[in-house]
Amino acid sequence: MAGPSKVEFPGGKKQQRMRARGTKRASAGVRKKLEKNLSELLDNPGSMLPIADYVVRRARKDPVQKSLRECNKVIVKKNDRRWLGKKMVKRRGDSVARALAGSLHAAHDDERNMVAVFDHPVFGTASFVRRGAGKPTQLVSFQNHSHPSQRLLAWEEHARSGWWFFSVENGIICTGIEPDPPEGWLVDGLRDGPIKFTENDGVFCSPNGVIGDESGIVLEIGEDKIILAEEDIDGVPDESSMIQNIAIRVLPPKFSAIAKVEWNWKPSGWPENKELSSAAKERVDEVLDAWMNLSIPDSKLVQTLRLAVCNNLDEGCVIGEDWWAMDDLDVMIESMSGSMPEKSALQLILTEVLEECGLHIRRDGSCTELEDDVLRMTERSCHANLVALWPEWGTLVLEEIYGLTGDVADEIMEKQSRKKQGFGAFLKRMESQRAEHLMLSKFPWKDGDMNGLCGRADMLIRKSRTDGIGSTVTLAKKGGDAAEKALGWAWINVHERAESEGWHFDSDARDKGGDWVPVLAALYLASDALISDEKDAKDAYVEAMAAFAERSGASDFSMP
Repeated sequence: MAGPSKVEFPGGKKQQRMRARGTKRASAGVRKKLEKNLSELLDNPGSMLPIADYVVRRARKDPVQKSLRECNKVIVKKNDRRWLGKKMVKRRGDSVARALAGSLHAAHDDERNMVAVFDHPVFGTASFVRRGAGKPTQLVSFQNHSHPSQRLLAWEEHARSGWWFFSVENGIICTGIEPDPPEGWLVDGLRDGPIKFTENDGVFCSPNGVIGDESGIVLEIGEDKIILAEEDIDGVPDESSMIQNIAIRVLPPKFSAIAKVEWNWKPSGWPENKELSSAAKERVDEVLDAWMNLSIPDSKLVQTLRLAVCNNLDEGCVIGEDWWAMDDLDVMIESMSGSMPEKSALQLILTEVLEECGLHIRRDGSCTELEDDVLRMTERSCHANLVALWPEWGTLVLEEIYGLTGDVADEIMEKQSRKKQGFGAFLKRMESQRAEHLMLSKFPWKDGDMNGLCGRADMLIRKSRTDGIGSTVTLAKKGGDAAEKALGWAWINVHERAESEGWHFDSDARDKGGDWVPVLAALYLASDALISDEKDAKDAYVEAMAAFAERSGASDFSMP
């Protein structure tokens, strides 16, 4: 007979250590339940032992048979309290028999005011009477034999060595080193779970499950099949678990060794007859295996599975649970929320990036380059994705769409990084700045090229074209010296503001500036032709500036 293989419990041995927590004074309800359980144990202890439903070979080396033989010796002496007292404290010999002796000894006691507490995240809580050197889990098992999962704990050591024990309505069945669920075991587990199933010829359907429509989760356990609709398992409360309710009725609780499971979901838009990537399939299998071994709660299963698929596709564009071919990038972006400037900016960046590598943009704003030709985005809004991409690719948008480069672009990048303005409003402002930048680029001189009266006159004209005449009136009134004040007086006269603003200027400014009004008016008129792209407009503007310099005596005029 081949030896059993080692089996580790889900979550690792460290997490599965089962401990008893101190002692407490038993309540009336606890005492009553223990008295009932111990009385039944004393009346018929043999019914609490597993039934061996396997072919026994080499019984002397079979650990389960050895324990059963030792337990039968204890049962013969069940009414010999003195013998039980000696047996339960012996450190040598079979541990299961020792715990049985301790529990039978406790059954003879009249006082059970003090009890120990067992607490485990999977197997629940229970009270028990400590007796002898028996392990707490084994004492719990015999003294709470009516509990469908706790009754198995006496056989935990044998389960870790590869022997299988199933809890059924009337007791425990051991199937040896092969996991062969006995009849009625699955029905009991489903009946007490959070989802109500209907059964038809070995097929169990959840409320929204339909025989023949196996688009949800399908489990095969021996000859039986479970059809579990996604909306039904999504609705399981966090504190409940359909799979746990079944799995804890077997030791070891390694449900993946008993059941086969399939899940056939594909993202919306994925070609009907196209297979998922091997990486996606492998990750799905890992998630299903973790679920069956109690590492993923029922309510998180579908979400985790879909995420496993979408995060492991190796081609196309993915947003959440929707997929597009890479050639349909524009269609995908059109489906996203955001303004047209945001969509244009996002499409420009993604087109540039995806020529070199794949990309994964996460909800937390982080980006990862991928070797596969795939784009994955968690968020459907253009803004959220632009936030992640902007620090590295914002200059591309400013240059290609808005014509902003150099120091101007750097300043805008720094300001946006600091203020983190919404991209809808930010790009709308960029559109305005683009028009302003294009208009200002038509002027022969840039800010700072001339630093006297000519430079100030040019500045007033350019500002009036970008921000309006009103924005220049205040500047005109704040001349620093007599020449600038005279220019201010000429400026408000050109724009017919002298009647309302003239009181700011003294007689000297009026006398001197009055002579400059015709040439300044001609210079402003020349700027009209300049921004209208009329022929030879730039030369005409330069000539008008030279005329202004000659009339005003400005010394800063220079050819552009």
